Amino acid sequence: MTTTPNVTVKDSGQLAKGNIVLTHGMRVRLDQLTIRKDSGHAVYAWSGTVLNLDEVREEGHVPMSWLRTWKGLVVDRENAWTIQGNGFANWLVENPS
Repeated sequence: MTTTPNVTVKDSGQLAKGNIVLTHGMRVRLDQLTIRKDSGHAVYAWSGTVLNLDEVREEGHVPMSWLRTWKGLVVDRENAWTIQGNGFANWLVENPS
C-alpha cells in the first residue's frame, strides 16, 4: 500500500532550497533558484533533481528525454526538472520527517 507523505502547499515565492516538490509523479529536490521579472512580477525557476527516477522511468510519468540537460552535444544529466511559476502557482511540498 502506498501512502501519501505529509505535504504543505506553497506558492512559488515560498519555495526554498532543499524542498521536495511533488509534481507529475516525481519527487523533485530544489537545488538552485533563478528569479526574473516579467511585467513587474517575479517569476521563479528552480532547477531540481528527480529523486524517484526509477519509478518515473517505470511508470512513464514523463518522457525521459524531458529530464535531460546538455552541455554542447553531450548529455550531462538525466534527472533534471525545473519547477517554475509566479506567486499564483502553488506546489505540494513534502514536510520534513
